[in-house]
Amino acid sequence: MIGKLQFIIMLGMMLLTSSCQRTMYPSDMYRVKDKDVFSPNEELLKAVPFIIQPGDELRVLVLSNQGEKLLDPLSAGIQGSSAASAPVTYVVDVEGMVDLPLAGRVLVSGKTTNQCEAELKDIYSKSVVDPFVQISVVNKRAFFFSGSTSQTATVIPFVNTNTTLMDVIATAGGISDGKAYAIRLIRTDSTSQKIYNIDLSSFEMAKYSGIAMQPNDIVYVAARHKFARKVFEELSPYLTLVSTVLIIYNFTR
Repeated sequence: MIGKLQFIIMLGMMLLTSSCQRTMYPSDMYRVKDKDVFSPNEELLKAVPFIIQPGDELRVLVLSNQGEKLLDPLSAGIQGSSAASAPVTYVVDVEGMVDLPLAGRVLVSGKTTNQCEAELKDIYSKSVVDPFVQISVVNKRAFFFSGSTSQTATVIPFVNTNTTLMDVIATAGGISDGKAYAIRLIRTDSTSQKIYNIDLSSFEMAKYSGIAMQPNDIVYVAARHKFARKVFEELSPYLTLVSTVLIIYNFTR
């Protein structure tokens, strides 16, 4: 009788615990109930120009005479002279503007770096002889989250302009205890947010490992759950309690 009672209690607890994934795995992120929410992965294979957004840090270099000083072998010895303009970093404000010397406040949000360079070249041509303008974004980064038992999170700065998904995964230490077939990529732009499910478990899907990352992309590797061990961990306190009660009951019979 006691054995049957213990079995019923264990079974009930197991069913109750397994019925709620949120209770079992509260640290899981980006759960998807309807797979229609995923955007087609083919979109990731298309080249997408980087669009400047508020919060970006821009390094702006302006030189006269079409950047003659960049090619002058003697310029290294006169870096402190006024003839060369050292690049300065400017932050794009919430209105999408940057405040630049001589140019004033300029709208850069929603534009590519090439578009901004062309516009600034026209602006600086009024005060600089044959200006050369170079703009780069210096705070590009992606975010990597591992859904494994270690629950790691890493900010990955872009070392080069064409940082790929595999660069991000490798820099973060790889996929140690996650699902290689359930890699979530969350991408946000100025108008929308999309989520992709990338499968790198087979060689046929290797083409997606080389997709170009966009700044502020979020990469989340879904956890590989060990259900039996998790159930045992969750039930251990209750089993201990039940065993204690049964022992006391046997002694007091």
